[in-house]
Amino acid sequence: MNGVMNGIKFMVDMYVSGIVYAALLVFVAGFLYKVYFGYYKTPQPLKIPQTPQPTTLGGVIIRMAGDVFFFRSLSKGTTLLFMAGWVFHFMFFLILIRHIRYFVSSVPEFVSALGNGAMGIASLLMVALIILFVRRLIDKKVNYVSSFADYFALALIMGIVQTGIMMHYEKFRPNIVEVKAFVLDLMSLKSPFLTMIMHPHSSPGNSLFITHLSLVAALLIYFPFSKLMHAGGYFFSPTRNMINNAREVRYINPWDKG
Repeated sequence: MNGVMNGIKFMVDMYVSGIVYAALLVFVAGFLYKVYFGYYKTPQPLKIPQTPQPTTLGGVIIRMAGDVFFFRSLSKGTTLLFMAGWVFHFMFFLILIRHIRYFVSSVPEFVSALGNGAMGIASLLMVALIILFVRRLIDKKVNYVSSFADYFALALIMGIVQTGIMMHYEKFRPNIVEVKAFVLDLMSLKSPFLTMIMHPHSSPGNSLFITHLSLVAALLIYFPFSKLMHAGGYFFSPTRNMINNAREVRYINPWDKG
């Protein structure tokens, strides 16, 4: 019986360690490949800034910062979409900061301070996700242009948030000390090689934690091949990053060079 249990524990440890490294490899490689070959290397044959676009580089940077941090362009749409989208992204950002505590030995005070409102942040994030999901179902115009990929991404993130919320309750809560030790072990430079030679680190024996981590890994793997790549593609959009100086500076089509 002990041999069977040890075998199951070994397979679980291999799965958890392996899925983390595989997801990180696919995410980093896929993201960089998409940004470089999909966005950076794509020639822009025309000068097509979205007017009224600033006429200076500083103005373009400020405008893009407004879009990134305050969703300025999205605010021109419906109020519901703007609020739900902004709350979703901002709460998701706070959740990511909150998770820093698992990756460092000494937790910064501002990260610890977020713990007091962790459930509130996660709940707001879930509410925003539900609004965005339901909007795709009941808004005829949005529903018409929505595909399975749109629903899948939202459902995947909702699963991550829901399992995270459940782990706050005593019944489902994993041993935080074991979780942090496991994450710190995975960050060791020799850890990937230990996993490759069938010597994985011991993972927390909590099924909900493993489910949560598996969903996160699935999101990382899916990210480079999905519309979520707008996170990187936005900065290479010619309608956003071009300066409106076509009259002052002649624009040369990159295809005509060399």
